[in-house]
Amino acid sequence: MLKYNIYEQSMSDKFGVWMLQKASKLNSVKEHSLVNFKFIYTSKLSENYTYPDNVLFEKLNINGLIVEKISLVDSKDKYALIQLHGGAYVLEYNDTYRKVAKTYLGCKKDLTVFSPRYSLAPTHPYPAALNESVSLYEYLLNKGYKSSNIIIAGDSAGGGLAIALTLYLRDHLIPLPKALITMSPWTNLAMNGKSHEENKYKDLLLGNNTKPLDVEAYTQGKDVKNPYISPRYGDYKEFVDMLMFVGGDEILLSDTLDIADLAKNYNEIEVYNFKGMFHVFPLAFNKMSSSRTVWKIIEEYLNKKLREK
Repeated sequence: MLKYNIYEQSMSDKFGVWMLQKASKLNSVKEHSLVNFKFIYTSKLSENYTYPDNVLFEKLNINGLIVEKISLVDSKDKYALIQLHGGAYVLEYNDTYRKVAKTYLGCKKDLTVFSPRYSLAPTHPYPAALNESVSLYEYLLNKGYKSSNIIIAGDSAGGGLAIALTLYLRDHLIPLPKALITMSPWTNLAMNGKSHEENKYKDLLLGNNTKPLDVEAYTQGKDVKNPYISPRYGDYKEFVDMLMFVGGDEILLSDTLDIADLAKNYNEIEVYNFKGMFHVFPLAFNKMSSSRTVWKIIEEYLNKKLREK
């Protein structure tokens, strides 16, 4: 079953797009390199990042995979959310994703967020990130988390990885998570979706005037239509429910809509298409009404899916 929602732009959304239009002229944005917009967005990973006093932080080493774990003080540690970061498989985890993890943490009581700093292409191409994500998921099961108490979330490449991970778990008869949450997932590395052409002059972050996404860095000659690389080419029988967000002006719009269409007959799929919005706009957090709406929907979804048994 597919629940498809379209949101119109608000004035704050339009202002956010206008600001991004200004920022998109910077070479750092065009090249997808290190950017720092202070309180809005940064791709920096700080060594001395500080969390609020009510947040417990731990750095795990799981067979060589560094995972940042956060939970609230006095949390019962009952529910788990795996956050898979974006960055086209080539950019590292950063302070913005620490803020994302904190935001997830505030959405659900007794939630613990696990953020893996998975290996990056081109040094570590497919299937490195997938294999490490499987290891983290199995680690949680071995630690006593019920699969029905686990959510997997991801944005951009991390969203595609979240779906690929769940396809892998299903195919290998590993108990599936309760649901997935994706933001602008990159699911079609063949780059032939309908919106890749239709939105190439609209997309301020991944469109015509920016550095193209480096498919070869991650695939290195492997079949881009392998469902574990491009979930767009998977099948969704006996899959899980999904909550999906996407901007209407993204080249990756069809990467979300195609997955939803494939899965709609087998799972409960909720898609929220925000007209005129850009790639991974929820990471603006409370700066735009669209971003605030997304996090409110996520909070409601987590509390619906992760219920006391």
